[in-house]
Amino acid sequence: MFTKNTASLNRRQFIRAATMLAGVGSIPGLSWATSGTSGNNRLAVIILRGAMDGLSAVIPYGDPLLSSYRSALIPADNTLLKLDNYFALHPAFTGLYQLQQVGELGIVHAVSSAYRERSHFDGQNVLESGLETAQPNPSGWLNRAIQFQSQHQALALGQSVPLILRGQASVASWSPPVLPAINEDTLSRLQNLYNGDNFLGPRLREAINARNIVDQGMISGSSQGFSALIDAAASFLTAADGPDIVVLENDGWDTHANQGGAQGTLQRKFTELDSSITQLRQRLGSTWQNTVVLVMTEFGRTVRVNGSLGTDHGTASVAFLAGGGTRKYGTRPAVLGPWPGLTESSLRDGRDLQPTSDLRTVIAEVLQSHMGYSWAFIRDVVFPGLPAAGFAFAYSSKNSSLHPAGALTGLQRPGLGNTT
Repeated sequence: MFTKNTASLNRRQFIRAATMLAGVGSIPGLSWATSGTSGNNRLAVIILRGAMDGLSAVIPYGDPLLSSYRSALIPADNTLLKLDNYFALHPAFTGLYQLQQVGELGIVHAVSSAYRERSHFDGQNVLESGLETAQPNPSGWLNRAIQFQSQHQALALGQSVPLILRGQASVASWSPPVLPAINEDTLSRLQNLYNGDNFLGPRLREAINARNIVDQGMISGSSQGFSALIDAAASFLTAADGPDIVVLENDGWDTHANQGGAQGTLQRKFTELDSSITQLRQRLGSTWQNTVVLVMTEFGRTVRVNGSLGTDHGTASVAFLAGGGTRKYGTRPAVLGPWPGLTESSLRDGRDLQPTSDLRTVIAEVLQSHMGYSWAFIRDVVFPGLPAAGFAFAYSSKNSSLHPAGALTGLQRPGLGNTT
């Protein structure tokens, strides 16, 4: 099924306007180079709905306090995919671990949007709008990013267009058909019927074009559910006349009960996410080298396990940046961002991982250095009110004063509080 807001999926204009390349310095720790921007670059955004437990995804196993908070949720030490002497990926993330080993995975820990309450609805509103607070009927930050930039075309993969893509810019959406496929004879008759209709004719042609892209790129009967959306994402991103930005949504991350450690509900979700990114890499082929996959969630979960062997709504979580598009930016620590620690006094409200990095700055770096946007445009249009250039990530595994091996003094984070 293919739906459209107002305009068509035209062939992208690959030439970047000079003004869009006028950026400022990159964020230390990510080390992205604006000069590497290519008209062939792709962006896939995966929204994990329900609030992923970042402390289970990227486990600070080197912190002696961790087991006192959540021993029931920590897999055996010999199964952890250790990134350094402090952080490890959950054992389900075998594919992500391989990407990290070859420089194709960036991990930002203790990251959050500007939201500080515990409502999924409002948290997703702030995450997708990119604003400081939840607002009624806001536009999405990604819609604002493409609104004045005709060289970028975005596509929502799912039953509806999520908030992140709503606004003045025209976007398309695609979802797997729920009805039997229409035969070619009927399709031909519909084309003849609506060919002269100025409204229905173009939309039918857009739908047929989208169907052809997916049919040519997907292996028949090879996938279903979220896997089918991943296959479709690869088909669209590799198509000559397809979009260069896709958005996917994955539900089921609200683990209030029976979350599990090495096995259980969250392990199954981790496995699904890991296999999906591996699947996307395989299906993209050479396009993977020009792709960045941003994985984000509305907020994190509590540090302590609850009485139902799950975790409740928290604050900071983890964001992933995967893709061959991250590889050319040089070496970096296994985990980025100042680490707040797990001492009682460092927890937010005595229960949550304290946020030390603003997710908007991570997204801004991707938009600037990978997709060619200027910092001024990002600050004024995409994320209005975002602090001026100069915000920098500290290397959490080496430099943060809050990390056991660190030496760097704390950095003030606008809207996040001091990290020391």
